[in-house]
Amino acid sequence: MSLLGLPPVWGWLGLGLALMALEVVVAPGTYLLWIGLAALAMALIAGIVTLPLTLELALFGALALGSAVLGWMVYGRRAVNDAAQDLHDLSRTLRGQVVMLATAIENGSGQARVSDTVWRVNGPDLPAGTKVRIISVDGATLVVEPA
Repeated sequence: MSLLGLPPVWGWLGLGLALMALEVVVAPGTYLLWIGLAALAMALIAGIVTLPLTLELALFGALALGSAVLGWMVYGRRAVNDAAQDLHDLSRTLRGQVVMLATAIENGSGQARVSDTVWRVNGPDLPAGTKVRIISVDGATLVVEPA
């Protein structure tokens, strides 16, 4: 492959560096880094072996796919250290809290006050004012047990 009369190695090298620069400047956290590394690998291959354009493109596609999967594996194994990751996950936020029943649980259903909100609760029949522990969240209903 020859673009503007330049050897193919320069085209792949330019593409790889451009993709890596886009990763850093424009879209950090995407997979452009890994696709750029595939283009740099193609530059190395094109510098060693002369291949037809179709084979170069097919090999680049395979390298890009392989490097993207590798990047997905690397990013996927990273520990998520986000203090707010549980912020909107009620099952994690509420599970284990001990609250007081606002109304009695009769026939398996009642209400409990959690902070400034009254929630519907399911659990064993208990009188109002009993302390219960939240064991799970089922939609907009808390499942509780005696504390």
